[in-house]
Amino acid sequence: MKPPDLEWSALQFNSYRFDRSRRSWIFHPVILFSVVWAGVVSLYSLHLSKLLFYNSTQALATVAYLWLPFVLVVLLYDSFLHFSRFAFGQNRIEITLNYRLLTKRLRRWFLFWVAISCIEIVASGGLPILWLLQGSSKTYFDFGIPTLHGFMNSLLLAIAVTSAALYGILRRKRHLLLPAFVILWSILAITRNMMIVILLEVSLLLLQLAKVRLQTVFRIFFGVIVLVFVFGVIGDLRTGADSFRLLAQPTKNYPDWLPSGVLWAYIYLVTPLNNLVYTAQGTQPLYNILFPNTLSLLLPTVLRTIVFGQDLSSLGNGDLVTSAFNVSTAYAGPYQDFGFVGMMLFSAFIGVISISFWEQTSLRGLLIYTILAQCLILTVFYNHFLLLPIITQVGWIAVFFMPEIRYGKRDGTSNDR
Repeated sequence: MKPPDLEWSALQFNSYRFDRSRRSWIFHPVILFSVVWAGVVSLYSLHLSKLLFYNSTQALATVAYLWLPFVLVVLLYDSFLHFSRFAFGQNRIEITLNYRLLTKRLRRWFLFWVAISCIEIVASGGLPILWLLQGSSKTYFDFGIPTLHGFMNSLLLAIAVTSAALYGILRRKRHLLLPAFVILWSILAITRNMMIVILLEVSLLLLQLAKVRLQTVFRIFFGVIVLVFVFGVIGDLRTGADSFRLLAQPTKNYPDWLPSGVLWAYIYLVTPLNNLVYTAQGTQPLYNILFPNTLSLLLPTVLRTIVFGQDLSSLGNGDLVTSAFNVSTAYAGPYQDFGFVGMMLFSAFIGVISISFWEQTSLRGLLIYTILAQCLILTVFYNHFLLLPIITQVGWIAVFFMPEIRYGKRDGTSNDR
């Protein structure tokens, strides 16, 4: 979309509607989910680490339990949505918002984040990057006020991805300052998870707002290379390159000439699946309909500490091949709670949520789907769908887009804003 010559008026911004026909099919939930899990299984089959002691068939069989329900539920739900719209028509809620009001809200909430973060820095006694440079025994785990810190992280991510949406519509580079700040903040706080989340969300969002061209593909490829390099650098700062190689146990087939970031990326991509297979092979599920390992993530840190005790790191992680790599995909918790049936139910749940927001054409719906798409991709690592610092972004997006509500028929003349 060509950038406007003048500041958008309320009417112009309110008439903006996301053209779903321009969005490439590669962002459909089934495609995203399938490509990511197929990629992880393929990397696992290379067996470039001695930690990976299951064969490819065992890994593929485990993944089938989570992939098949997701695909079936999404395709059935998508077919039902299209049939119901054709047969019955639907009323919907339309959301309007002034561009200036949105930017004003983003600015105010960012200043609120700055104020709270300053309090957290004082309360923590500094920043993790400074502790690292000073050789302090304190780590990034010691930074921030528990529970509050997670909500502030989600607020910052939501502000940044909404600002990126404004860039995607208006093509004003100043709207990229907040996403760039999140990357800087993730370095200062030594938190790779935040960096990965914001890069994924912004990339997914901008690619959906624009046509995917060959030049864009090359930029993405270059960005991935840079991300892998930075991922390795941050990892080496936190753990040390030599120490990590001892933990990763690369085989003789691993190319030693590759930068350390490649080994970091490979191990972090395949060890969660390795842990999931290990859990499925040797863990007796609880068969608890309350799904405690899965749903405990929805509790703030303070409440989780009260309910489950001080050791929160093992909740939903399953059995670990080695404690050095302590994530087991988004499905370890559901398996611990209800076995393969738990995995299938969780896949069905996230499938329904993902496809329902994929079908929305409002700017708010696009932002929420982008967050969910990031969660889909990262199911190979962790359950971001139920992780408060991540999924609370959806709530913040709703706050930014506090709607003026109108009801209208779902037809070709109604605007979805």
